[in-house]
Order: sequence, then structure tokens, then C-alpha cells
Amino acid sequence: MTSTENFIPAIFQPELPLSEIIINEKPSDERVDFDIIFVGAGPASLAGAIKLAQLVKEENEKSGGNLGDIQIAVVEKSKEVGEHILSGAIINPKAFKELFPNLKSEEFPFYGPVKDEKILYMTKKKAIRLPTPPSMKNHGNFIASLSETTRWLAKKAEDLGINIVTGFPVKGLLIENGKVIGVRTTDSGRDREGKPLENYQASTDIVAKVVVLGEGSRGLLTQGFLQWQNIKSSNPQIYAQGVKEIWQIKTPLKEVIHTMGWPLPKDVFGGSFMYPMQETLVSIGLVVGLDYENGNLDSHYLFQEMKTHPLFRKFLEGGEMLEWGAKTIPEGGYYSLPEKISGDGVMIIGDSAGLVEVASLKGIHYAMTSGILAAQTIFEALKKKDFSDKTLSSYDKSVKESFILKDLWKKRNMRLAFKSGFYWGSFKAGLMQISG
Repeated sequence: MTSTENFIPAIFQPELPLSEIIINEKPSDERVDFDIIFVGAGPASLAGAIKLAQLVKEENEKSGGNLGDIQIAVVEKSKEVGEHILSGAIINPKAFKELFPNLKSEEFPFYGPVKDEKILYMTKKKAIRLPTPPSMKNHGNFIASLSETTRWLAKKAEDLGINIVTGFPVKGLLIENGKVIGVRTTDSGRDREGKPLENYQASTDIVAKVVVLGEGSRGLLTQGFLQWQNIKSSNPQIYAQGVKEIWQIKTPLKEVIHTMGWPLPKDVFGGSFMYPMQETLVSIGLVVGLDYENGNLDSHYLFQEMKTHPLFRKFLEGGEMLEWGAKTIPEGGYYSLPEKISGDGVMIIGDSAGLVEVASLKGIHYAMTSGILAAQTIFEALKKKDFSDKTLSSYDKSVKESFILKDLWKKRNMRLAFKSGFYWGSFKAGLMQISG
């Protein structure tokens, strides 16, 4: 036995540099002012920004401009929207229909509806078809590239006058009298020793009435805020790592595929997927729960091994890998949600809040809906001119009363069931599906 076999990665987390994230300093005189900032140009932030702009526009048209010119910004670390977005993805169109009621499904940035799908249990050489559980049936859902989807949403946002600010990673929250008043971006243009180069750019302070954190899974500002405010959850969040590639293939894939079993060990939660995107384009990936106990486990190696299985090899052989990436996914569900997702001048949305339902492998429409609910709360705050926790906490209530929490409650024990291993976990999960 090696020294790392009993090392449980999920237990050993690096300490947060809280003094660098929570910045109790007066903003720079060269600060940039907006009314509302959304941090991260993912589906949650973009949906929230769009909904808020729509509400403000409607109110100003109705009242003759009572709210005035509300400046909304989405601040994104990557150079272009979509560059740091990684997902399968199969999308429930619910939030799109709410944001754009006049558009038809064919006008959304999707490749097409899910027509056929199957779930397989894999051994090293075989793939055995299993019944599709109700939670994983994707009738009415659509296959999409989330990167392309966010770019489409960003264009819609810009059409509404929203500022999309790219290439600005954010490193901290600006605090004044215990209230979040903005963010500070990361400086750039330093060498390996941290010394400024000729292209050095200092940090920028961006000030706003409300900062909405839509950073995605394990967002630094979100983690810092929750720790600073001592906001807990019933259970610690459980994360998975998703490893994904986009392939150009010669043999078209006609159905959505999800698998469980090999190459994952029996004590590791996870599974693989392959989705048809275009006629000769597929998305393939492996998701591995990070609560495994063997420190030698390598998600990337398992993924490469997985692609040698006859199920995948027949599609990939002779093809070309075009893109690859990896990300974390919050899988803890209902009991891992923060007790509070708002505060004075701040709100938390999407994956940052842990709004993923692992039984159905869905989180995008939950993320977008949380952004929409946040926008509705901010809209009321703008009318009241009150951005305190007292007003913004109505967002928490809205989320709790929404279908998001109802869905997460129904499957609240799904991920925890697999803590006892694959087979026993599958048995308990099956009972949950039957009992509802």
C-alpha cells in the first residue's frame, strides 16, 4: 500500500486567503461605477442581467423613466464569453422560454431536441442496457454547446444595453461598514517572480449597489463571502470533476448515451456521457466524484482508458479531438446548500450556490432561474432604493419557494446514498425513484 492510498482529497482543502478576498479598503479614486455587477458570464449571470434589463426597460416605459439609466455589467475573467464554460450539455429550455417568450424553440442556440437516449452499465468489454429512470428521461430537452449558448445570451444582453466586460478576473470583494460595495479585479502583466512587466496593468475597483456572484463551482469570492459571514450548510458540499472532449467523428452518433460502472472503481460515484452535437461532432466526458478515498485515482487517466471501450472506440477511431477541458461540479444537493445566499449588497446564484440536481444531471436551467429570481429581487430593491440584506433576502425566499428547491428536495438523498458504494447506492437510489 502506498502512502497516498488512504489520502482522501476532499478532506484536505487549502485555506482561503480571506484577507485578500474580503477587502476593507476605500475604493480607488479611479474606480469604475455601475449600478449592478454580475461576476462571471455563465448562464446564471447572463440570464439575471437580461431579466433585470427587461424589467427596468418595462418600468421606465410605463413610468416615464422613473428608474433612470440603470447601468448593468457582467464581468468575465476570460477574453471572450464562453471560453471558460464547460458542459455537456443537455438543457431544459424552461428558463429560455421565460426570458424570451416570443421566440420558438428552433430560434434558441440548441443543436436540436433529444430524440433517442439510453443508459448503459459498462464492464471492461461490454455495455449492458439498463432501464432509464424517470429523472434521467430527457424528452423535451435539447442538446447544446454551453459555450455557444452563453455567447448567444451575451449578444442578447448587449442588445439590451448591458455591459459585457471580458478579460477581467476578479480577486476580491470591496467592503464598507460590513456591506459589499463592489469588486477588485486582479492585476496583470507580472513575471514569474511577481515583478511588473512593460504591459503591467494595476487592479481596477468596480463599485456597485449590488454584486451578484455567478462565478460557478468553487468560486473564490463566494467561498470567501460564506466564510466571512460564517454561513454554513447542513452537510459539506460534495464535488465531482468532469473531464470532457469534443471530437470530430466519421460515424454519426444518433442518440444520447449515459453510462455507469467501468472504468470507475466500485467505491467511486460517477459515470460517462456522449452526446451528438452536429452530424459528425460529439461531446464525450467522464464525471468522477471527488469524495473517493484513494489519492492515486486519476480522473484524466480513467477518461483516456474509458475511450478504449468498444462502445466509444467505434465512434472515435479515425476521428480527431478538437477541444478538451475539465471543471468541478457541485453534487451535494439540498443538504449542501448554504443556509443563506444573500447579504448586504450581495447575492449568490447558479453553481456558486450549489444549485445542481445530480439525479437528473441538470443544473443549467436551475442556474438561469436563480439569476432570474435574483433580478426580480434587485428590481424591487432599485424601486425601494434599498440594497440591504433586509431587502435582498427576499431572494432566498423566492428560491426556496421555486421549483428549484422542490426538485432538490425530492432527490435530497440521491448523492448521499452512494457514500456506501456503487451497488448498495444503486439499490437505495432505485428505491428512491420508486417511492418518489
